[in-house]
Amino acid sequence: MERSNLLPSDAGDKSVHDDAINTDDRISKLSNDLLLKIISRLSIKEAITTGSLSSRWEHVWKKMSHLFLDMRGFSKIGSLLTNVTDHHAARSMTKVINDHRGHLERCTIYYYPFQCTNAMVEAWIRSLIHVKHVKHLTLVNFIFSLRPPKKPITLDLPSETFSHPNLQTLILGRFNFETPHAFNNCGNLKTLTLAGIFAQIGVLNVVLVSCPSLEVLVANVHSHKGSGLLKIDNRNLRFLYLSCYQVDGIHVSSPNLDVLIIESLSCEIENFIIVNPRFQFHRNYRATGRFYPHTSYIIPCPHQEKKSIGHEFMMSGSRHFVKNSEAMSVSVDLTNTKEVEMLQEILVSWPGKMEELEILSKKSNAPRKEVESSSRRTQKTFWEEIKPFPDAYFSVSILWLSNFSGSKEEFALASRLITQGTVIKTMIIKPHSSFSTSNKLEIEEAVAKLNDLPKGHTELDIVMV
Repeated sequence: MERSNLLPSDAGDKSVHDDAINTDDRISKLSNDLLLKIISRLSIKEAITTGSLSSRWEHVWKKMSHLFLDMRGFSKIGSLLTNVTDHHAARSMTKVINDHRGHLERCTIYYYPFQCTNAMVEAWIRSLIHVKHVKHLTLVNFIFSLRPPKKPITLDLPSETFSHPNLQTLILGRFNFETPHAFNNCGNLKTLTLAGIFAQIGVLNVVLVSCPSLEVLVANVHSHKGSGLLKIDNRNLRFLYLSCYQVDGIHVSSPNLDVLIIESLSCEIENFIIVNPRFQFHRNYRATGRFYPHTSYIIPCPHQEKKSIGHEFMMSGSRHFVKNSEAMSVSVDLTNTKEVEMLQEILVSWPGKMEELEILSKKSNAPRKEVESSSRRTQKTFWEEIKPFPDAYFSVSILWLSNFSGSKEEFALASRLITQGTVIKTMIIKPHSSFSTSNKLEIEEAVAKLNDLPKGHTELDIVMV
């Protein structure tokens, strides 16, 4: 069997193993923990080849907590252009997984379909989950344009393959699901990404029902035309990304959902239903009568010791998730400094100019003193700072200020966005539907003052609807 370049040759290994450590070799005198930190910064190929330097290095890589195995760089030119099957890199990957010692925190595998058999991939999955007890597993098969597969790759995995208490995150890319059995009893999964997955709608529904503990779901799925309604019913879900093709409709029932990103939907507008009383936005994915990439975000303010799962996941891949989005609706308590800072983080991370932004002002459920105490900003309110909000680069064509009451925080935000030139074309102020006559006068007065401000863009229109 021809040896892959991924693993070092055995030639001369024995003599290296038997060598005493050179007294001038200061690196080899370092502790195993420090050597492991050094090796962890290398690629897997570089980490393995360090064994040729000294016997002290030989087995250190086998204790790495993360494995990043990208087979795409090990394909021969001939196999890329012809129907030749190249399994040498796959065999090396199998050896790497088998030689690794202990458990894994994370493993990522990228490969071309012609580089390995389905049986090899299935063996990797079983070993990583049930032997290595990996916590975060990513497995993506990439399509090479000159050798596209004749049909989607289908893995024949036994029941409860992904059911293991250690497995928390699963990312699968470009596979076909014939059955949902591999997901049986997957209460362990917290994050599930289905990227370019083909399946019958009934199979997808069973997969989602089998994962009741999901907090994050990324669904880029392709179903068979006219195959039914995709159902997402999960009380734990905090983040949901949808890009669904050839589905009759989608029904989402997730009362604790914070972030909803809709990239693309092939169903009719009236066939997308979300049951969540917290989503009270006036602008959304169907506001213009058509679907367009849109993000809806209810900014949560958890207790100080807790983290916002939806916000953290949004920020970790913000540019990826919103790269095609044209608009966003966000609900925020402007009296809560922590929530305003989270809003700032999202807007600063937005790639390029935003076409439309809705900021819906929600009312605080806590006394003002408690809010300020929780955000640790009692000396100076957020809006008294001089620096631009959210920064000097963010811009939006159309801004909606919904539930506007004329409060000093709302006025401070609006005035900043006007004078900084953040809003380019139109600022639309929409008061709460139940405001009183006296409050209406206050709002109208506030709008008049906003119109009198110097505008960063002279053509900006400020209107109340």
